[in-house]
Formats: sequence, C-alpha cells, structure tokens
Amino acid sequence: MNTKNRKNLSKVVGGLFLISSLSIWIVSKSTNIYILFGILVTVPIIERIVFITIPKKETKKTRTKNISKATSTKNNNRLRDDNTIIKSKLEELSWREFERLCYLYFKSKGYTSETPEGADGGVDLVVYNKHHKANEAIQIKHYLASGNRITVKEIRELSTAKRNHKCPLAMFITTSSFTKDALLQADKFSIECKDIHWVNNNIVKWQAQQIKTKTYLS
Repeated sequence: MNTKNRKNLSKVVGGLFLISSLSIWIVSKSTNIYILFGILVTVPIIERIVFITIPKKETKKTRTKNISKATSTKNNNRLRDDNTIIKSKLEELSWREFERLCYLYFKSKGYTSETPEGADGGVDLVVYNKHHKANEAIQIKHYLASGNRITVKEIRELSTAKRNHKCPLAMFITTSSFTKDALLQADKFSIECKDIHWVNNNIVKWQAQQIKTKTYLS
C-alpha cells in the first residue's frame, strides 16, 4: 500500500476510535475531563501505530534494487567453469573467479601451485617460481571499479603470511591500485606489486590469446 493510502486508512481508524470513544463518554454521562483529554491524545497515537503497521508497497525501483543486491551478493561468491572464466571480462568475474583466473595464468606459464583453489592465512596462491627456484606467496584482490586501493595494512599482512608459508618470495595482484605508502612498504618487504595495468597487459592479453587459439584450459 502506498503512503497516501496508508495515511487515509490510519485517519479512518483514528476517526472511528474517536467517534466510538466519544459516544461511550457521552452515553455514560461522564463529566471527567481527563477521560476526554485522554481520548483526544490517544487518537493521533493510534493513527501513527496503524500507519507504521501497514506494510509499504514495494516500488519498482526498490524491487529492482533488492534483486540487484541479492544477485550481486550471489555473484560475488560464484565460481564457474574454467572455460567460462577465461572467456569473461574482468568486470564479469567474482573475486573467486579472478583468483582462479590468476591460477590458470600462472599454470600456463609453467608455474606449479600447491594451492590451486586458494590458500588461507592471508595467501591466495603459493606457486613455485621457476625463474628464482623458490616458492612465492601470492595475494589477490579483485577490486575493479570499487574504488578500493591496496594499503599498507594489506602489504604487512602479506609479509606476515609469506613468512608463515615459508615463502622467500611474495607478490600482490589487484585489479585496482596501490597507495604510495603501500608501495614503499612493499619495497621494504621485497613484495612485487601488480596493479590493474599489469593485469591488463598480462592476464587480459593472455585471455585474448586463449580465446583466439581456442586453447582453453581445463
């Protein structure tokens, strides 16, 4: 029910209460002015209670917003098959799918991974870096178009996780960017920082090549 109809109905209920209460007061031949005052004060209270109690009509805009929010929440945790992930644009990927895409990318480059489905403890991937012949802890954040940047906090967390996973190397990959202080902290901890530009120039181009040659990974 829309706002106008809710107000009208609450006034009708309040009016009926007023009429019935005054009728009883008059019939009883009461002279107690406090009862009359109480009736008059109660009317707007009843109207307000009725107005609040009546369910609001869900507008098209509200309904669309609720559906969109529910869909967004569901999509954030979505994990589709590898072929679909490779053929999807970055903005179409959930955070889980972007992590999977990074794993597929490193796998195609000859890196072996101990955590293909993602690790815990502040690390999403642990790969064996064939060039440096050492394990590398990789943290991945899919922040595309969110406005979120990687800060010192995330860099320090990766530095701690890197030690916990006994990895000499560490890399932070994000579809957004890093703050200046985060980059300085990363340099101190010897952590490679890969922002959206690196993602576009490497992972996205690799996706395009996979699609062009139809050599999708399974």
